[in-house]
Amino acid sequence: MNQNSPSKEELLQAYHWLDENHPHHLLPLETRLPDELQHKRRHPYRIIMAMLFSGAQSEKRLTTCLGKLFKRHPGFESLRNLNEEGVKNLLGKEPLGIGLGLQDPDVGGNGARAWSLLQCYFGPWRETITEAHILTLGDKKGFGGGKFVRVLQAYCCGNREVLPLDERGCDALRDSVFPGYLDGSDERTRNDIENKLRGESRVCLIDFHELLRFVGQDSRANSQRAKRDIIIGWNAWRLLCSAERAKITEAWIYEHLVEDKGMARELWSFIRRVEDL
Repeated sequence: MNQNSPSKEELLQAYHWLDENHPHHLLPLETRLPDELQHKRRHPYRIIMAMLFSGAQSEKRLTTCLGKLFKRHPGFESLRNLNEEGVKNLLGKEPLGIGLGLQDPDVGGNGARAWSLLQCYFGPWRETITEAHILTLGDKKGFGGGKFVRVLQAYCCGNREVLPLDERGCDALRDSVFPGYLDGSDERTRNDIENKLRGESRVCLIDFHELLRFVGQDSRANSQRAKRDIIIGWNAWRLLCSAERAKITEAWIYEHLVEDKGMARELWSFIRRVEDL
């Protein structure tokens, strides 16, 4: 990194400032989620698919598309016979696809990530997924640079020593927090922050990512409706990926997740519509 990149103490100060200004009562950070939404209680297939397809998607659009995916393909087994063209069609435009946006598996993006993972899952991984397996994805098509490997490590395996910082988080970091990172690539920025903060008891890297991703999205939201959609969508994909979804009610959401009755009601209504697609 260039000499203007922040020091460890500057990164810590930024983290705590962002943490103090985050709406925790509406959108808890990853490590502060209620037990039912923690990574150990997530459905492995659902959270892996959510993370593979997250990318530059808005939270609400991602959740809507995931609802369609899980209705059509409830588990890995239902994807066994998909070829590259099948993956392309699955992710493509509605009504045949789930509407994530067409990214050809032969080129890159979410299609390549899905195809690479399926080839591994039904091939050398023998239909199991461990963090060691995930680490082997680094050289597969769609996983270049390691960002999505980190995403899977953090959200699927609960690894708190990696920073799954995406484009929106990186943009927020450079625009709002540390312009000194402008001269570095996203990968170099992630490595710099990881090296300075890994093992630091005062910060959790996955929470730092979420703080920055929220700022990156919130700063681009052009209305209060758009800002509410970020919170609704973000909480919704967490609910959708929980293996304990049967326990979730509107009252539970208000008591444990979103401390605003109107927004809790809206979130409950949205998640029910998504699951019924």
